[in-house]
Amino acid sequence: MPLKTMTAASAAFLFLLTFAGRVARAADCDTERAIRAGDVRRAEKVLAGLRLLHEAAGAGDAGAYRKLTSKLYPDLFIKVAEVRDCDLSTDLSTAVFLAEKLGRTWAAAGEEAADCLGERPDIYRPLCLDLRGGTARQLLLAKSRLHARWAEALLRNNRGEAGAETARTLAEAEAARENDLLIAARVLETLKAVERRFPLSTADADRGQRFEALTAAVDRPSVEIADALRAAEALLAWMPRSPTFYQLSNALLGYADGLSWYGKVRQSKKLVVSANSFAPGPLKELGLNVEQAGAAVEANRQSAVRYTRLAEQSLTKAAR
Repeated sequence: MPLKTMTAASAAFLFLLTFAGRVARAADCDTERAIRAGDVRRAEKVLAGLRLLHEAAGAGDAGAYRKLTSKLYPDLFIKVAEVRDCDLSTDLSTAVFLAEKLGRTWAAAGEEAADCLGERPDIYRPLCLDLRGGTARQLLLAKSRLHARWAEALLRNNRGEAGAETARTLAEAEAARENDLLIAARVLETLKAVERRFPLSTADADRGQRFEALTAAVDRPSVEIADALRAAEALLAWMPRSPTFYQLSNALLGYADGLSWYGKVRQSKKLVVSANSFAPGPLKELGLNVEQAGAAVEANRQSAVRYTRLAEQSLTKAAR
């Protein structure tokens, strides 16, 4: 039987909780200063929980993993969301996310072969190849262990225990951070191109003109826009759960949801003018009219633009 650690609704709530913590603390990131004592205590507790999860997963013990996730979640998510040090929180958040996904997909991931070609080349593909035909579950475990190892190295370095092994681990993590920025820049570039396809603003004369603008911007190249969003999503899957990741992810969701609402508007309009159509439109089934759906399109666009700007600011600060 599949190992289910939480309902979909709970998982969504925890994702938003972690996201909110990451965005709220993005402005406080400072990798130059020592890690706060409170962050050290939280990180040590998270790592202790992760070690138990990793041990159970490595042994293939579904029952033990189920009991541990029931005991440790959602507390691990909450503790990670409270960590303010950016590099430390990024690795802890990623390790906790991967461990949760491992439990949520236990049965299916245990039967599915790991797809090494689809993995990020610099850090995840080598892990996958080392498994020599391993499963997707084993790869999730290897990824979670990698980010936990990087977090442990940060703590050792903070305590002044920077031996040769720690130095190598930190150099490995730092190289990955540089590539994180390159991936994030590619995603940002893609989303800004999508933004130019949605030239809507509250300054438009009326709602009708807004929809005419959206028709011109979205209808003709809608396939290209959808492809661009899929490409951005694929790149995001290569990123760790950093503040920039959550900003870009929220921007992508805003554009995708706006495009989805626009599709409902277009479909409803086509049903109205079709003499042979007696099926209720998607908006009527939801109890909404075109004006309300148009407001949803605009709200999602504005949200996407806001988070795109936040991601751009984060990348600019990181590049200094």
